[in-house]
Amino acid sequence: MATLALFTYAWVSRLLLLPMLAWLWWRGRRETAYRHAWSERLGVMQAQPGPMGGIWLHAASVGEIQALLPLIDQLLLKWPAHSLLISTQTPAGQQALRARWGEQLCVVYAPLDTPGSVRRWLDRWQPRLLVLIERELWPNTLAECRARALPVIVVNARLSERSAAQYRKWPALMRPIWSQLAMVVAADPGSAQRFAALGVRAERLTVAGNLKFDTHTPTAAPLPHWPHRQGIVLGSSHAQDEDMLLALWPEVFAQHPDWLLVLVPRHRQRFEAVAQRLRNMALPFERSSEGLSGHANTQIVLVDEMGQLSRWYNWAQVACIGGTWAPLGGHNPLEALALGKPVVHGPHTHNAASLFAALGQAGLGVCANTPHDIWQALGQWLGSQQALQLAQHQSQTWMAQHQGASVRSCAAMASFMGLATTPNDAAVYSHRARHTRTNCTIWSLQPEGLAPEWFETARHTQPTAAAPGSGRGQALLTELHGTRVVLRHYHRGGLLAHLLGDWFWGRQVHAGRAMREFVLLRHLRSLGLPVPQPMAARHQQQAWGYRCDIAVGWIADSHNLVECLSTRSVSHSEWQALGHAIGRLHNAQVFHADLNAHNLLLDAQGQAWVVDFDKCRLRSGDTWKAANLARLRRSLHKERRHSAHLAWTEANWSALLLGYHAASSAAH
Repeated sequence: MATLALFTYAWVSRLLLLPMLAWLWWRGRRETAYRHAWSERLGVMQAQPGPMGGIWLHAASVGEIQALLPLIDQLLLKWPAHSLLISTQTPAGQQALRARWGEQLCVVYAPLDTPGSVRRWLDRWQPRLLVLIERELWPNTLAECRARALPVIVVNARLSERSAAQYRKWPALMRPIWSQLAMVVAADPGSAQRFAALGVRAERLTVAGNLKFDTHTPTAAPLPHWPHRQGIVLGSSHAQDEDMLLALWPEVFAQHPDWLLVLVPRHRQRFEAVAQRLRNMALPFERSSEGLSGHANTQIVLVDEMGQLSRWYNWAQVACIGGTWAPLGGHNPLEALALGKPVVHGPHTHNAASLFAALGQAGLGVCANTPHDIWQALGQWLGSQQALQLAQHQSQTWMAQHQGASVRSCAAMASFMGLATTPNDAAVYSHRARHTRTNCTIWSLQPEGLAPEWFETARHTQPTAAAPGSGRGQALLTELHGTRVVLRHYHRGGLLAHLLGDWFWGRQVHAGRAMREFVLLRHLRSLGLPVPQPMAARHQQQAWGYRCDIAVGWIADSHNLVECLSTRSVSHSEWQALGHAIGRLHNAQVFHADLNAHNLLLDAQGQAWVVDFDKCRLRSGDTWKAANLARLRRSLHKERRHSAHLAWTEANWSALLLGYHAASSAAH
C-alpha cells in the first residue's frame, strides 16, 4: 500500500511540474526573484565543490531561518570539519541568510518535490545528512533519501494537533517517513508526543526546546526620528491583522497624538496594497523606503523594506504579532521579547500554541480578540512607564531562562552521528580552483591553488612507485607543495581497458569518478573514519568524455595487506584492527565496491586503513554487508592460491570478524 501511495504521489507531482513552474512565473510578477534560479529548483545547476558531501540544512522561509541561524552558529563551532549547504524555498529566506552570512555559506533553492528534480539535485550536491527545520516532510525528497541511505533529522520540530490530523489522513504515504526519521529533536513536549503518536520511535525522539529563543537579535541603533513618540509595531502583518489595528486607529490617535503605529507587512508584494489602503483612509503616513521626515503629523509608518523588523521592534515600546488575527497560526513573538518588548496577539496561535500560552502565564503577552481589546491592552502598557520597564526586564529574563536549544540540538545530532563536538581545524576543507584554459576542473585543498600541469608533471617525472592498488593502474608516491601524496590516474578495468584505456563517458564534473571519490573521502574524513585525506582531484574534459586523477594524503609507513602477509605474520590484534575499520565503514553505510586485500593497509603502529574508494557510495540497508565481507574473503583466497607462502589462515578471518562485530556493537 505504501509503495502504491508513493508511486501515485510521484506521478501526480510530475504532472503538476508545469503548473508549479507557471505559479512561480506568476508569483514573479511582483517579486522577480521567483523567476530566477529555476535550474536549482529543477536540480540542473552546477554544484560548487565546497559544500558537496556535507550537511544539508533546509529551512523553508524566513520563519524557519530564524530557528536555523543559532543552529548554524553551533555547527560551525562544533563541527568545523563538515561543510554546510543551506536550502530555502523563497527569495525572502535567501535574503535573510545572506544578510547574516553574506557569501560565507552556500545558499541555494531546494528542489521541487518531483522524483527527477530531487534525484538530480542530490546527484550534484551528494549530501551526507539532511537536517529539516521544523517540519518540511516532502514525500519524494524523503523517498530518495531512503534509497541513498541519507539520514534525515528534524530539528526544532513543531507539530500542532491540526497538522497531525492532516498527516493521519494519508497513512500509506506518511508511514514510511515516520519510521525513516533518524531523529526528531522537538521544540516542545506536546510536539514530541504528537510525533510519537504518528509513529516516530520513542528512542529517536528528544526535546531540546525552541531554537528561536537562541536567536541573536542585534541591538540596532536608535531611529533618529520621533524621539518623543511612543511606538506600536505590528510585525509580519497580513491584511486581517492590519484590519484589526486600523479599525479604531483614527479615534485612538485623536486621544493619543504621541502614539505612532508602525506596519511591517510580512511579504514585499503587499507593500503597495497597504500604502494604497492608507491613502484611501486618508491617514497621514510615511514609507521607510522614501526616507523618514519625523513630522509630528505622521500617524503611521509603513516599513516597505525587508530585514528591518528588529530595528523597529528595538525602537518601539510594544509589539503586536502578525498572523494571529489572520487565521495563519501566528508568527514568531520571540524577536520582540528578546528586545524587551511585551506583546499583544490575536486568537490564532496554533502554530506555537504552547509558546503563546507561556507568554500569557508569564504576564508578557495579552490575547486580544477585538479592536477594542487590542487598544485597551496596548493602552495599559503605554500608559505606564514603570510597567514598560518591568516588562522589559521580565521578558529578557524569561528569554534567558529558555535559551540553550541550539547547544542541546547540536549535542543530540552529534550523539546520533557519533561525532566529536570539539573543533578540529585541521579537517576544514575550504579551497577549490577552476582552470578553463586547459578544459579541466581541479578541486584542491591547497590554499595557494594548484596548476593543471602538476598532475602531468607528477606522473611523468619518475615519482616513487607506491603499492599497487586494485589492478587499475599504478598509484604513485609524489609531493604536493611539500606534502607527500599518492597520485592515482583512473584507468578502466577488464575488456574496456583495451578499448578505452583511461577515457570515461560523461560531461558533468560533479559526476566524474575522481570528483565523486574526492567528495566521499571528505565526508568520511569528517566522520573520523580511517581513510586517506583527499588533497586534489582533476577532471579533464575531452569531447564527450573525460580523464581524471586524484591525489590523497600518504599514510606513512604503511603497507597493504598482501604485502604484509607476503613478508610476515599479521598479529591477532592487527586482524581485529582491520575488521574494526571495515565495521566502522559499514556502520556509516559505506559500500566499498572493491573491498580486497590490496585496499587494506596497516601502518607501523598497527592501525588499519581502507583506501581506493573509486565507485564506492553510501548504501541503505544491511543485507549487502555480508556480501561485501565475502568479497574480501574471496580476495584472500585468491592471493593464497597465487602465493603458497602467504601467511593467512581461516583463524585470521575469525579475528577479523571479532573486530568487525566489536565495531558494530560500539555503534549500537
